[in-house]
Amino acid sequence: MSPEIKQKAMLARLTITQFAGNKQDKAATDSVKEKFQTGQDAGRYNKTLIAKAAIKAVSSAANGARIFHYAQTLPWKDDGARILPAANFLQYSEGMRQKKATFQAAVQKFVASYPDLIEEAKTRLAGLFNVNEYPDVNSISDKYSFDMQIDPLPMAADFRVDLNSAEVDAIRKQIEARTDQATKAATLDLWKRLNTAVESMSERLNDPKAIFHDTLVTNIEEVTEIIPRLNLADDAALDRMAKDAKAKLTAKTPKQLRENINDRKETAKAADDLLATMAAYMGA
Repeated sequence: MSPEIKQKAMLARLTITQFAGNKQDKAATDSVKEKFQTGQDAGRYNKTLIAKAAIKAVSSAANGARIFHYAQTLPWKDDGARILPAANFLQYSEGMRQKKATFQAAVQKFVASYPDLIEEAKTRLAGLFNVNEYPDVNSISDKYSFDMQIDPLPMAADFRVDLNSAEVDAIRKQIEARTDQATKAATLDLWKRLNTAVESMSERLNDPKAIFHDTLVTNIEEVTEIIPRLNLADDAALDRMAKDAKAKLTAKTPKQLRENINDRKETAKAADDLLATMAAYMGA
């Protein structure tokens, strides 16, 4: 891992919290166990405090932000942080600002309707309704947050501590090894993204009866567009493969692939050839 990697990337962390809108009802659970004479681990009764349709917009906005975050970054460790190459910082930042705005708008709409939703729950839950299980109207907004954090990528050279030189060198080598492993994993993640999109196209187009959506082509366009920005290791083969995939698999429109059997066969063959080549690079 060369020191300049630190200048080419950072760590991005996305944290979203939201009101779940459901809760286990212990009394109802005990009642069911008693009625049917079940064992302790037979099941639990979970109440839907707020109608699912009412919180769908917030949940969808949160899920959309997470999907975008993962698509625009690379794996790092299991602590929630993801590698964000500097080349993709502007696109990521602008996209996340839009996702945050969508989330906040959905939250504001939900908070405004929250008192009415509690009244609706009284009828819907009937005897299971318990007002004490609902956050106060004045504090419900505190259950929601959308936070993006950017941190520098840790490097072995940054490690300084009052230990003898041998111990410091050993720890620095461990940091270097972990960082190098993470970079390799990030590169492999990009290969897998491309391989998945091409494999899906191969499977669909090689089946004359298969029906497919326009996303079969747009997925190729999206992954081949983002690979150069996320290619932290400057993997020349990966960049070349992405260019080939874009040129050979997106030349025909979805409509042409559906209606012209020759275009379909030609593109399917190109996808198969790309998969065979990628298999060698990915160690398959």
